[in-house]
Parts: sequence; structure tokens; C-alpha cells
Amino acid sequence: MDSFHTHSRRAVLGAGIAVAGSGLLATSAGASPGPHGRRHDDHIAPGRYVDPHGPEVADVEDRRHSSGRVRRMHLEARETRIDIGSRIVPTWAYGDRLPGEVLRLTAGDTLSMTFLNRLPQSTTLHWHGLWVRNDMDGVPDVTQRAIRPGDSFHYRFRVTQPGTYWMHPHVGVQQDHGLYAPLIVDDPREPLEYDHEWVVVLDDWLDGVDGSNPDAVLNELNHGRGSMHGGDHDGHDSDHGGHDSDHGRDRDEGHGRDTDGGRGHEAHGHDAHDEPRHPNDHGKGHDGQGPGHDGHGAGHGRTNGTSKSTSHATSHATSHASSHASSHGGSHDTGRTEHHVHNGDIGNDERVPRTPPILKDLGLDGILPKVDPSGVGNLGLHLADKNLHNIGLGGLPLHGMTAATAAGAAGAAAMARASRSAPRSTLRAGGPGPRRGNNGPSRLLPANARSSVLGGMPGSVDYPYHLINGRTKADPETFRCRAGDRIRIRFINAGGDTAYRVALGGHRMTVTHTDGNPVEHFRADQLLIGMAERYDVMVTAGSGVFPLVAVADGKGRNKTALALLRTGSGRAPEASVHPRELEGPLTTADRLRAAEGVRSRSRRPDRVLSMKLTGTMERFDWAINGRTYDPSQRYPIREGELVRLVFRNRTKMWHPMHLHGHSFTLPGGGPRKDTTIMRPGQRLAVDFEADNPGLWMLHCHNIYHSESGMMTLLGYQRG
Repeated sequence: MDSFHTHSRRAVLGAGIAVAGSGLLATSAGASPGPHGRRHDDHIAPGRYVDPHGPEVADVEDRRHSSGRVRRMHLEARETRIDIGSRIVPTWAYGDRLPGEVLRLTAGDTLSMTFLNRLPQSTTLHWHGLWVRNDMDGVPDVTQRAIRPGDSFHYRFRVTQPGTYWMHPHVGVQQDHGLYAPLIVDDPREPLEYDHEWVVVLDDWLDGVDGSNPDAVLNELNHGRGSMHGGDHDGHDSDHGGHDSDHGRDRDEGHGRDTDGGRGHEAHGHDAHDEPRHPNDHGKGHDGQGPGHDGHGAGHGRTNGTSKSTSHATSHATSHASSHASSHGGSHDTGRTEHHVHNGDIGNDERVPRTPPILKDLGLDGILPKVDPSGVGNLGLHLADKNLHNIGLGGLPLHGMTAATAAGAAGAAAMARASRSAPRSTLRAGGPGPRRGNNGPSRLLPANARSSVLGGMPGSVDYPYHLINGRTKADPETFRCRAGDRIRIRFINAGGDTAYRVALGGHRMTVTHTDGNPVEHFRADQLLIGMAERYDVMVTAGSGVFPLVAVADGKGRNKTALALLRTGSGRAPEASVHPRELEGPLTTADRLRAAEGVRSRSRRPDRVLSMKLTGTMERFDWAINGRTYDPSQRYPIREGELVRLVFRNRTKMWHPMHLHGHSFTLPGGGPRKDTTIMRPGQRLAVDFEADNPGLWMLHCHNIYHSESGMMTLLGYQRG
């Protein structure tokens, strides 16, 4: 299916809804037949899916453990200039730091955060890995409106699970601008003993370097189509509005539909040659999962080294008095403010018409018949011709784009249509697709780049720098302690397109957690950490100066990040240091086993959903089951079910797949995770308990893949 068609008609429909005042995205526009001629977007009965703001969500929140302590905080996203160690770059950040300061909580706390957007684009906050209540998940079009420039939003939810997490936007490629920060949840009954903690955040960096920016890179990669959750570059509102559980569309055969009583029935994707699997069969869950199957995130924070005695300090944000929080709507247990959009705004029983009557009143009724169904470009031109800014629709989103932005994309969209059958070499050589975006040089990785660990191309972007805690290897961060001290290192990979192999020279690491969940302790020389993954390790510091090195796997031997562990005097190693531990055995998630306390019991799944990862490097048309992201699409599940997701990677690229609001279990007693690496040709079955009602994203955490279409939604059914 061509994603342009969906976006074009949805944008126009969204205009009418926004003017009408509801701000909700009610239905999918642009129903398209599946590969066998069947339609996969039939309307569902109103009220079939749980509303992110509904009573089911509130009931689960009320049942979550609470210590009674409310942590009131304030956070700002803003434009700034950051010293990354070898140069100063203009970028965006939380506060004026890269990464943002550590946000620290204790399990059982209620987080009450006022978030102020001082960016030129609309944005949100997503709490990666946390099992938050659904209306706080930060997904535009689904759980909230994107937050306009100059506006604030009040996030309030209980935090129940200890571990290493992080936060970032869920709009466009904003994360790759530098918008990320660690989120650490301490265990009030911490079983580990250590003297210090070091939070280590890995990142690949290009923003502000020689005119480069992530938005231009995305346009270069996907031939001008822009992003699925695009921010408004003109600073207008991206009124994404709609968590429309009542009016979303169910996908029939091929998109996860299961009968209400379909226990153990697998919903197949588009490939008619896939054989059914027995529900107890995880498939060859680790096929192709030798070294490099599953990595784990690297750490974060400029001054993230902390003594255990100060581990509960909230260095991240400023506390606010209760009266101040109340002024932002923060005193309510629900955490709702005037910024929330409620599903009931659109009506309970009637569908929003495909062409809202309000469009005729605005003189736009002549636009729809002229829209080219193959792309977004003509729509942008028509909207620009109508000069929507003059009639009060300057914030009309084309999934986050204004009319002016859409018009600017028209030429690129036309070239994209011509380029879809062109080989990558033609595009790179100046063929139909744009060679580069904005003023910066091309940042595409050479087509012959390879990673044996990842099973093919290591990614798409050739970043000029790789950072640890916001610093290049030319001026690395130094963590200081005494020889013999025990250090807990929390790794977070906040990169956009890079998996890292990580080692600490002169030390072996003991892996204790992945994605916030405890594992049986495992000794490791080096770790593979995919985007969004996290690992916790323990080390006993030796005497001297030691390099902590992160290698951008497959992107060149000199593409490394560096930090230093210093326990005494001595000369620091050269920036090009390559510790011998990087030649030792590589630890990946499939080698780990869940700790007994979080190990899942083996039982037959109640529902099996097939998730085929599709797309090509040439077209950059990444999708799930052949469908690019549509916020009205749902794969139905029910509360209380054990759900099995069967991933099949039919692409020639690896993908770190992430599920919101839950953690899943890798087969064979493997660890609990929320992000897992899928290598080319791999099949993997993972199970999760459906215990957090709402609408939840499942997507690739390569942000250039997700924002080109590799995202979908799981929706809890009512009743």
C-alpha cells in the first residue's frame, strides 16, 4: 500500500475535525485492498477498543502499588548549543544538557511532571520501557495531542518497576536532535551491593555538524516522504489529536485479527506461504541468533557518575510545590489537564464522515477530487494554493506537517514516485531521488557496509561522531573512583541508527539486568547493544586508567565512542584505543536467562499475532505485514491473555523491535525485554501478558525505519 494516499486523505479529514473542535483522528482515510484483493481496513463497531483515557486504564492505575510519595518535577525542551567535546553544535536538548540530567525515582513513586515545550516544533515525551498508564505514553495521534511550541503538558503516573529506562520524544526524528535523558527507578529493596553507579548513554551524532540535521537525513533516505510522526518545522501546532479507540479500524485477515475466543489461533500476515504454527511452538525462536542476536542499551548523562550514598538524589528536575503543580492541573489523581483530548469529544455512536461537512463551509470541497492518490505532493500544493494559513488552518497537520511544509515536500514526493523502482545505486548517483537534504553533506552509509554480527548492513546513516554521555572521544568523560570499588554501570543506547559493541578495557563485566529486568548473572567481555536497549553490569575497578569503548558495529573501525575509568594516576589511552576485550566472546540477549523472580511460566498462548517485517533499502518502504503505519489500525488483544508475537524479518536489514507498555519474554527461559534485535531472515516468537489496557505501539526503534512506516498498534478490546 502506498502510504501517501493514507496521509493525504487523513490530513484533510483532520482539518475538519480540528476546526470542529474535537482534535480527534476518527478513521483511516484511504482504504486499500490487500495483496490478494481483500480489504484490511473494514470499520469496526463503535466502542470496540479501550480508550486511552477510559475507565479500564484508570482502574489498572488505581491497582498499581503506591508508596504515597509524589515526585513533582519540571522539564523543558529547548533549542540550545552544546559542547560535545570537539566542537559546539546547535541542537535541541532537555535543559541545556546532552544527555538530559538523570531523572531518578523509587519504585512506588508517583511522577508528576510539568513538561514545557520551547522547541519550534510540537513534541511529546515517551517513557521508554515503563509500564505507564496508556494516556501518559506520549504517542501523538494515539494517546495525546502533540504539545505545541510554547505549551506545557502535565504527565502524571505511578512508577512500579525498578530498573534502567529512558525518555525521548515520539515525534519525527526529534530523538536524533539530542532529546533524550536517562530515567532510573531505584528498588527500595535493592539486592545488589555496590559503591558507585555510572549511567552511560551511547549516541550517534550528526545534528548541527556541517549543516546536517536528522530531518534532512530522513528525507534523503525515504526520498522526500518525511516522517510518520512529523513535527511541524514552521512551529505550528501538530494537532494529532486522536486516540480514537471508538472509531479506529480493525484489520481483517493478514493484520492480526483473531476471533474473540481465538485461543491460540495465529493471525497470519501477507505471506500466503507461511505455515501455521502450533501455539506452543515458539518456532525456531533463535534461528540466526548467534552472536549479535540481541543487544543492550548503553548509558547516559554528563555527570551521571554517582556515589551510592547519593543515588536517590533527583539531579534531573526541579521540585515544585503542590500549589504550583495544581496550577498545571497536577493535583488530580488522573493526571489529566486541558491538553488531553478525550475520545468522547467525537460522539459515541456515529462515525465521522469521510469528508466532514465542515470542509464545504471552508471552501475546501474542491480539493479532495483533485488529490493524486499516489502521493502527498499534490495535496500539499492544493493546500498551499488555498492558503490555509489565512483561513485559520495554519496548523493543519499532514501527520504533523503544515500546509506550507506539505507544499515544500511536493517536488520531493513527485521524485519519490519516480524513484520507487530505481536501484539504490541510481538514487545515490543523482537519479530520481534527492541526493541530500538541506545544506549538509550526504550522510548515507556506503551500500557495501556490512556487519557479520547484525547479519547484513549495519544501518543506513554514516554519523560523523559517536558519543558517550554527550562527549566525543577527543574529549571523553572520566569516571573516578578507588581501585577495588564495585561499580554498577547502566548502559542505554539512545542512538538513532547504530548498534554498539561495548567493552571496558582490563575488566570483565557481570551482566545483571537487561531492559530493566533482572537476569541470571553472566560474565561478559563485550556486549552488543541495539538502539533503545539497556544493560546493567557490575565491575570491580582495577588500578589505573581504563578505556570504556563503544564500537559502531559495521560502520568502520574508527567509528567509536570513548569514556575513561580512572582509579589512580597514569596516562590516558589514545582516542583510537581498541581494548582486547573487544576481541572476546560477544554477549547477546539470547545467551541470557531470566532471573527466577521474573521468569515466566510456560503455558499455551491465548492469541498469536504474526508480525512480518517488510521493506527494502532501495525504496525505504519499511512496514509491518506490508502496511506502513496508520494510527487507526489495530491488532486486537484482550486483557488477561497471554499474547505471542511471531516476528519474521523478511528484509535484508536488522531491526530492533520495541513494544510499548509491556515487557515480553524471549523463548527458552530467556530474559524479559521490551526491545529485541531481529536480524535478516530471522524468526522469533516472544510472549507477553496483556495486563495494561489501552492502545500500544509496536515498532522498529531505528527511528529512520519507524518514521518511514515500520510501526503499528496493538489495541485492547472492550468487554
